[in-house]
Amino acid sequence: MYNYITGTITDKRDGNIVVETHGIGYEIAVPLSTYADLEIGKPAKIYTYLAVREDDMSLYGWTDIAQKTMFLRLISISGVGCKMAQGILSGMPIRELALCISRGDAAALTRVKGVGKKTGERIVLELRDKLTEEYDAGVDTTNALPSCKADDAVLALMSLGLTRGEASSAIAKISDTDMSPEDIVFAALKSMK
Repeated sequence: MYNYITGTITDKRDGNIVVETHGIGYEIAVPLSTYADLEIGKPAKIYTYLAVREDDMSLYGWTDIAQKTMFLRLISISGVGCKMAQGILSGMPIRELALCISRGDAAALTRVKGVGKKTGERIVLELRDKLTEEYDAGVDTTNALPSCKADDAVLALMSLGLTRGEASSAIAKISDTDMSPEDIVFAALKSMK
């Protein structure tokens, strides 16, 4: 129902934030990474998911669309609810989570509070093929960029609609190791014109 909400952060507590927009305060449950990034009084754009149950309506949110996408994939799995999915996203960075799943490392998932062995195995079984191509193909190792920066830039380019191959090829042309992932993305897009 809601794709995202923009507004000012007016409150933060217990893993929730309040975003005020046009006189309405939306209470949104966020993972720890999002919670830590947001400051009271600052503007923010929060990608959201409205969970509707018989007795409750709750908003879940993230500052990164990739986290929302992963959340939606997680809750599509039988036995994984919104709170567990948000807990998983709080328990490890999204890239690490995706790599654990794509490599079949269910044991790493069980280190997240609330995820048992069977749930971890189910997550790996149902999401592994979907995530392997996106996260595990890697970036050309001959590239001079540090792999974490290059990988982040590849994921950003993929979110803009490029395939992994197109994104990796564009980034392989960049050799400035001091650039931020954002600058790498801009440079890669510029090189494709």
